[in-house]
Formats: sequence, C-alpha cells, structure tokens
Amino acid sequence: MDDLTGITVLRAEGERLGAFARRQAPAIHEAVAARGAVLIRGAGAEGVADFQQALDGLGFRPLEYTERSTPRSEVGDGVFTSTEYPAREVIPQHCESSYAGAWPGRLAFFCATPAATGGATPITDVERVLEEMPAEVVEALEARGLRYVRNYGSGVGLDWREAFQTDSRAEVDRFCAAGGLEWQWLEDDRLRTVRRAPATVTHPRTGRRVWFNHLVLFHQSALPSGLRADLVALFGADGLPNDVLFGDGSPIPDELVAAARAVFERRARRFAWRRHDLLVIDNMRWSHGREAFTGERRVLVSMSDPITRSARPEPAYRG
Repeated sequence: MDDLTGITVLRAEGERLGAFARRQAPAIHEAVAARGAVLIRGAGAEGVADFQQALDGLGFRPLEYTERSTPRSEVGDGVFTSTEYPAREVIPQHCESSYAGAWPGRLAFFCATPAATGGATPITDVERVLEEMPAEVVEALEARGLRYVRNYGSGVGLDWREAFQTDSRAEVDRFCAAGGLEWQWLEDDRLRTVRRAPATVTHPRTGRRVWFNHLVLFHQSALPSGLRADLVALFGADGLPNDVLFGDGSPIPDELVAAARAVFERRARRFAWRRHDLLVIDNMRWSHGREAFTGERRVLVSMSDPITRSARPEPAYRG
C-alpha cells in the first residue's frame, strides 16, 4: 500500500512532463520549500529527453557526480541511472553524498520503467528521524562525530578512477586537498580516504537540525554477516570499500546503528513507482533508499543546487 504522508502529489492528467513541470514550477517550488517532497503523477513522457525538459523547467542545473560511492551510468546531461546494484540488494536510507564535502540540495527521480515487483524508493523525513532518535545515540554521535573511511582499487567496490572520474593521481590529490579529505596512496594502485564529519547538520534554509549522514548505509552492519566477515578477513577491518567509525577512529557498536536503522524503518514512506512518475526532494530534508525488486526497473536521477560544508549557497530555487 502506498504511504504518501508528507509528500505533495500533483496530477499531470496526461500533459507532457516537461510542459507540466514548467507550467507548475512555482507550485512545485513552493511545495518543496514547504514539505520537501513532491510527486508528479500521470504525465506523458518517452524517456531521458522528457526528464531533461522537466529539469529545465524546474531550474535544475545538473551536477557532476564526483567522489562517487556507487556505480552509475550517465545517460544524459547530468542524468544518471540510479545505483546499479543487483536487484536482490536493498539500499539503506541515506541523504545523497552526505559523506562528502559537497552534496546536492535537490534530487529528481524519474521512473522510466517500474519494476515487476518491489523496487520502491522509500524516503524518510530526516528532521523527524532526529526527533525520534534515541537520546543516547544522538549524544554519542554528536559528542564524537563520524569518520568515513573509504578504500578504492581493491577489486571490491569502486576503483579510484571511477569514483573521482579521472585517470590522474594529481587531480585526485587536488580534489582531496580542496575538499577537506585526508588521503593516502597505497600499494597496488589503491587509495584510502578519510573524512571527519558531524552526524547532524543545520538545514541552510529552514534553520532546523537534521539527521544527515551515511551511518546506516556505510556501517559494516549494513553488509550480510557472512560477506562482512569475509571482507574483514580478506582486507582487514580498515580495508573495506566503505566504513564509518566514531570520529576518533573507534568502532561504532552494531547496536547503536540498529537503533538508528529502526527509526528509519518506522518513519519511511513507501509507494510503488508508476511509469513516468517524477519525484523531487530536498536532499537535506528527506533521505532515500531502494527496495529489492524483480523485472527491468529503470529509475533515473539528477542532482542540483550544490551545498558545501564550508559555505551556505544562495537559494537556487524559491524557498
């Protein structure tokens, strides 16, 4: 059953997606500013070109996807496939690039082909997540912070060339230095990066604190237990493709992450994708994930309105 609580739903009644988005742009901007999530249903569309016209109508200036954490393919100008993980895998809740030094303020998801079964993109209000998070979890993470450790080039996960979209070590060095990353080149053409970041941040437009991190996705407990044990045995506890620790480098207990994950499970809003659905969300107000699926699911995504840890941008859209 669809749960659209907190999501504004607009009906296009067969109008071309690009034309509808342009005509309704003020209402869509107002709804995103007020509630953080808008779902457009019933539009006519044929594919990437219609999605890009809708993005243009909404004032999206699509971002490059750098410091990647998942495999994607670019299928248009700033339009990517959603994460290309096997259909059987569930992607836990996260705010896009919350582990990075910069992230998109807005995301747009376009359903070109819905799954035969499953395949929802659950979203969760991260302001409410923070309100419902157990006090001991918030206190521990706010006092100690987070440390994201990422390893590239081990044959598991992404190679550094794909993650940073360059073949040049010098370019990676410059990116890391400019973006506040600690980095180390290892033997066998491997790279390790470390970023220290808070678990909660203040939304630059609402002024409210939100839960904004990759804890439940990057933590080792997100892996199936057998795979987790195998990867640690093979690469060592500090050699996994992605991991998140306390800021001082000590492990975050599985129980703490389980408590955080339980809040997301209670608060998540789920709906079945329909062909040509367009979902626009504020990336600092709603997290997202992916459910397992069967069939030929194809959901595209575009990112806009960059936000950095060091500066607050001028609003790129009303609100």
